[in-house]
Amino acid sequence: MQISEINNTRSMPVSHKGGMKYLNTFNPIARYLDIYFNQAAKVSTNRIEPISPRLSGAVDVIRLKNISMWDINPSNSNKYVFFLHGISQNVSNYQHLYEAAVKKGKGVFAVEYRGYGINDAAKISEDKLKKDVDDAYKYLTDKKGIKPENITVIGHSMGGALAADFASRHKDVKSLILIAPLSKMSYLGEKFIKNKKLGPGVPEKIQNLTNKIKLLKTLLDLRFNSVKKMKKMQVPTYILQSKNDTVTTVNGTRQLIKTARRQGVLKSFMYFHTGGHKLDSKKVAAISDILDKIYT
Repeated sequence: MQISEINNTRSMPVSHKGGMKYLNTFNPIARYLDIYFNQAAKVSTNRIEPISPRLSGAVDVIRLKNISMWDINPSNSNKYVFFLHGISQNVSNYQHLYEAAVKKGKGVFAVEYRGYGINDAAKISEDKLKKDVDDAYKYLTDKKGIKPENITVIGHSMGGALAADFASRHKDVKSLILIAPLSKMSYLGEKFIKNKKLGPGVPEKIQNLTNKIKLLKTLLDLRFNSVKKMKKMQVPTYILQSKNDTVTTVNGTRQLIKTARRQGVLKSFMYFHTGGHKLDSKKVAAISDILDKIYT
């Protein structure tokens, strides 16, 4: 995607519950991010994996108008994980986590956003993703009857930002686990910016310009701002981050940890020397242990 395709977008203010929110069309990094997130959804449709034999018979696939969900170990009712996946991924890519949770008696409700995985193509925006999360949660609580106090929200990467936003608004859920979350868009790591395999990315010169001009950076950080959401958090929070993660950054996670501590909701945080941005076996084992403590 060339930058000329972005320059045709017009800027305009739109109303938002948090005040005036702007479509950052004079902020080139924000315009690239719009394209990136929509291309990431398309990438996810080519990464669908078959259901693991270890989960065979334990998965109900539920489809609503725009979204779908995997309800795993659906007979469970008092220990549920509400899972939000990362950018460029889909629900089928996290089965090692589901297996670990189910093995220890938890249920998992994994959300597939519009335009992702098996869902129909759709234009992605932060607000639309938030609506998808809310609709899935409504199904879990209203249709299935799972009580909020029995639900732990887990989010990875972009899903971590969505999870932080969700938990800041749904203060009655049991707990929140953030894995390599987007903390602020201005804290994007080197791999996100440079690696062509991730999509159009964000050119370094444009990123540097955004970081130098306070207004552009402020506008950029209106999006997926988990640090801001953490200031409203009342849900017990656990945070995991690899030191060698080059998609999200340790500096961003430190801001989240500081804010969660000041808010009085930080239960624990863990740094890993390896693993990068992936939800690898070490993180899965740590999450499994955390879930055991939460539901003891």
